[in-house]
This record gives sequence, structure tokens and C-alpha cells, in this order.
Amino acid sequence: MLKLSTISRSWGVRVLSVLVPVMAGCASTSPPAAGPVNKARLASDYYPMDAGWKWAYDLERQGEHMLAVYAVLERTPDAVIVQAGTERIEYAVTAQGVAQKEGVSVGDFVLKNPIVLGAEWNVFAGKAKITSVTEAVSGPSGEYRDCVVVETLRSDPTRLSRTTYAPGVGPIAIEVQVQSQGRFVTTMRASLRGATKPGQDPLALASVP
Repeated sequence: MLKLSTISRSWGVRVLSVLVPVMAGCASTSPPAAGPVNKARLASDYYPMDAGWKWAYDLERQGEHMLAVYAVLERTPDAVIVQAGTERIEYAVTAQGVAQKEGVSVGDFVLKNPIVLGAEWNVFAGKAKITSVTEAVSGPSGEYRDCVVVETLRSDPTRLSRTTYAPGVGPIAIEVQVQSQGRFVTTMRASLRGATKPGQDPLALASVP
């Protein structure tokens, strides 16, 4: 839960640009099945950021495969600090949604309220759009329903990131494509392997091989 300014400033690339191989085991657990959403959809419903949350991702980039782990170190009413490898990423949590934090300023929103199909917002050198609120995803960590997909298109260079958020879990899939010779080429892909919720004992969970 990185910064690669030459590729993208979206959550997906920012987080994954500092991914490093993790040799030690990582605690993981299958998330609960997501039920129908009966209340107003908010960014916080799709991006739990309480202190203690941890996520492990299988990452494929430039032919290399690695395991990356992220952990929420600190949560205040309006900010979150996430450990990502040796880096720390800060997010702003506001009534408008969840955004990257640039020093004392609020940067690009990774999820912006309200969470509705077709919603758009401006980001640095581009625009983000919610392209699905009913996505079904099956991956290493389980099956998910009613997922939200955010696609972010940026220029200079032209690149597209696609991040899928599962309700009550957070980002479960990320793909980054860069335009090359008139077509988009996938340069990075990540999928959630497992998540540890606050209060769970990592030692009681199966380690990731």
C-alpha cells in the first residue's frame, strides 16, 4: 500500500515502483467473500488503511518475478503511512477520498468519492476514471465480487494503469501499460497473494513459500 515519476504518479505505479524481492515468508489470509454493497460507496470501503493491515503481492516486471510486502505503520484521522520495502509512502484521507500526499500538500487521488461508474477526476498529466463497480476477480488470494476498477491515462510518455480494488480488502490487481510504436505494451503486472488484517497474529498464519 513508490514513486516512478518517469512512468506514472498513480497508486499502482507508485506503489510497485519500489517493490523489492522478499526472501522471508509473508503472512497472508484469504479475505471474506464480498457481499452486496447496500450503503453509499466510498473510497474507504475499498481501501482499508487501519494500522496493522499488510498485503503481499506477486509482481511480474520485465521478465522478473518477485514478492512485495506492504504494511500500514501509522494511521491518523487524516493521514496514513505505508511501509513499502525500504520506502515509506504517505496518503491523505479526506472526505473526498484517498490521495497521495506530496509533502504537506494533497496530491493525486487514487480513489475519489463518490464511487460510481464513469466518475472521473484529474491527475498529474492525465485523468483517472472508474470503469467498473461490479468487476469479478479470481486470483491467488481468492475470489472477489463487486470490485472497483480505476483506469488512469497519462501523457509524456503515454501510459495506462489499471488498478482493481476489492471491497474490504484494498488493491488486488494492478497492470501498467506504456505506449510503444503505436500500441500499448504491458510493463508490469501484480496480483494480491494474501492480506493480514489488524489484530491477526502473523505467526499463526501460513507463510508464503
